[in-house]
Amino acid sequence: RRAPLVQDSHLVRVTGADEVAVRALAAAYADRLASTPDDEVGDVACTANTGRAAHRWRVAVHGATAADLAARLTDVADGRIPAVRQTGKPATAFLFTGQGSQYRDMGQGLLTTEPRFRDALHECAELLLPHLDVPLLDLLHGEARHLLDQTRYAQPAIVSVEVALVRFLEGAGVRPDAVAGHSLGELTAAWAAGVLALPDLLRLTALRGALMQAQSADGTMAVVHADSETLGDALRPYPGVEIAAYNAPRVHTITGPADAVTRFCEETPHRTVPLTVSHAFHSAAMEPAVRPFAEAVAATPLKPPALPFATTLTGAWHTAETATDPEHWAAAVRQPVRFAQALTTLGESNPRAVWELGPHPQLLPLARTILAEPHPAWIATLHRGRNDQGQLHEALATYHNVTGADLSWSDLHTGKNHRTTDLPTYPFNRQELAAPPAHRTVTSAVSHPLFDRHHEHRSESE
Repeated sequence: RRAPLVQDSHLVRVTGADEVAVRALAAAYADRLASTPDDEVGDVACTANTGRAAHRWRVAVHGATAADLAARLTDVADGRIPAVRQTGKPATAFLFTGQGSQYRDMGQGLLTTEPRFRDALHECAELLLPHLDVPLLDLLHGEARHLLDQTRYAQPAIVSVEVALVRFLEGAGVRPDAVAGHSLGELTAAWAAGVLALPDLLRLTALRGALMQAQSADGTMAVVHADSETLGDALRPYPGVEIAAYNAPRVHTITGPADAVTRFCEETPHRTVPLTVSHAFHSAAMEPAVRPFAEAVAATPLKPPALPFATTLTGAWHTAETATDPEHWAAAVRQPVRFAQALTTLGESNPRAVWELGPHPQLLPLARTILAEPHPAWIATLHRGRNDQGQLHEALATYHNVTGADLSWSDLHTGKNHRTTDLPTYPFNRQELAAPPAHRTVTSAVSHPLFDRHHEHRSESE
């Protein structure tokens, strides 16, 4: 007996030759879903998405139940959710989140609802077996989840989730034209840009996390709301405290000895937010990790990036030389993260859609302050406290509806055991047309020697 894969959310496309047709078809779909059991909604979505021809105008809606979808389709029918005209593929940028975005059970909902995500995460788990003493899936969703607070486990867990998100989006037809990552996220960006192979990415990530955790743990970090020049001057009386990340024009992260960072936060007039971290990352405390990591990268095959890739070490575009330089990747462990500068560089690609790939959006709020004009679509893949598949479907609907880009609809249903079902027919714009009256034309007889003369048959002469 057919057993469809249980879904937490459904995505439905409505497409027509014009906006009027889209609204009419949305109303018909809403009526159809009003009488559809929730366990058959996947079949309705599959039929709408893959069984109907794609037209110039379209809109996508998402919902957890038949009632949710019917309500949003009614919004389309009433014009509250507008249809969009099809365009070509929009310029798309991927941002990869760094450490601090992790939490227990991140991405768990996608293991049971999205086969492509599940398969990618299982692949990462297998590749990490020689490099972690705790299985990846136990770290993410099992009894070892409490270990995600430790850097050596958090880093490979975050990167694995990001890899699985890239694989899912590739299947959905969403691919980047430019990439960047924040600290740890730059390693995932390197893989997405073709610099690193997946086994090497995971091996280096596990090593990076282990090396960083092995350093002195008497430091801490904090976010400070001030411009970089003012902050640099303010830090001078606090030995060992330095800027760890240039996140936005007036948002920076400081790092250093715990007592000095704490004293600065207590004494400065600027707004500060202490961070819960195990180490003072991107500080002098990380210096002993630089050389071992450089040696590991030197033994790793690296390729020039296959697409534009902004580095947060300098804030410029990666070149073939920087992307394949082990010293560059090792220095990024110790040196500050110049995310604001890298994002300004990324803006040169004029992205119409900016995706943040990671367990929770940390970079999009910063990116909004830097890439102000023109306004791209800001899209988060996962969000702590929200349903994983519902968040992804909301992201895909936003990408589709704001940019006019199409999705790989068939691939979104691969492995889910959905089948086609009956749906309302297309609302053709029927018009009564009256044919013009017929005019009979009388033609004159044509003279021809064969028809104007009598020809005697042989039998007549006998």
